[in-house]
Amino acid sequence: MRLILLTIALSSLLTMGSFVDSGVAESVDPQSGLLDGKVFFGHVGPKGKEANGEDELVFQDGLMLSTSCIKYGFETAPYTASRQGGRILFEAVILSPKHGRIEWRGHVTGDRAEAVYVWTKDRWYWFDAHEESWFRGRLKTE
Repeated sequence: MRLILLTIALSSLLTMGSFVDSGVAESVDPQSGLLDGKVFFGHVGPKGKEANGEDELVFQDGLMLSTSCIKYGFETAPYTASRQGGRILFEAVILSPKHGRIEWRGHVTGDRAEAVYVWTKDRWYWFDAHEESWFRGRLKTE
């Protein structure tokens, strides 16, 4: 499991590095914990549709957690973050032993966070799962 997380983290670093080369991002330092200590509460929904639930994104110690995914076995995962203008861009891939993976890509501007995420799961008995969704939330201050 740790090898998979390390591979994903390194892959994300290489992807983020290409942004640096192109001059899109001002800085990239996945060790910096740009969002550590922040919790965003908001709504989620399927791509192109209205909200159908709530979630909290928790950033701590270089890890991200989607609290609504805990019940499906998804745990914390390393996140990468970089500054671009007045925004902080972030990415993470969270895994569940039974329910596949969720790839998160989003940004934080001020006290607001927006993200898109894609849940996938390969299945041998039925069609593979692929669902695209969104998150929009605000910084929790309590």
